[in-house]
Amino acid sequence: MRRYKKLLDYLLLAAILLGLFLSSSQPYYKQDLRGTISRIVDEKSWTERMEGITIPYAGREISVENKGAAGFIEFFLRKGTHFAVFALLAFSFYRVFSQRLSFAVALPWSAFCSLLVAVLDEWHQTFTPDRTGMVNDVLLDLSGSVTMLLIILLNYLYSRRAYQYKMK
Repeated sequence: MRRYKKLLDYLLLAAILLGLFLSSSQPYYKQDLRGTISRIVDEKSWTERMEGITIPYAGREISVENKGAAGFIEFFLRKGTHFAVFALLAFSFYRVFSQRLSFAVALPWSAFCSLLVAVLDEWHQTFTPDRTGMVNDVLLDLSGSVTMLLIILLNYLYSRRAYQYKMK
């Protein structure tokens, strides 16, 4: 059973990396969600509720006025996906590294490899038509990775403390 868990850890890591590569290879128009969002969401209501809200991102102002309601929602979906995928990537790297390395070594290597993938992913996008690589997206990806690794660290510390308390 343990062997299958190890294999699943490797397969999850490979699937995430392959998914990132394929996603970065697609031009924006193939990933555009605005039409789907427009069919699902009452744009007029969203425009009224979100009017006046602006988010600075990568030197641009993200707002309903600039992007429309569907574009504004899509922005958050896309950036939320960045955060979540890189949190899962960091978790996956940690699972793979912790099979052979100590906690103190596996955690920083997981952070480094997640950052490396984020940089390479954004660089790869510069070769894709209608896509750009952005430092802000690398920072967003890194924040997802670091958040997950902090959760892993806190869980590790809590588990050690609980174990030490139990042994007394």
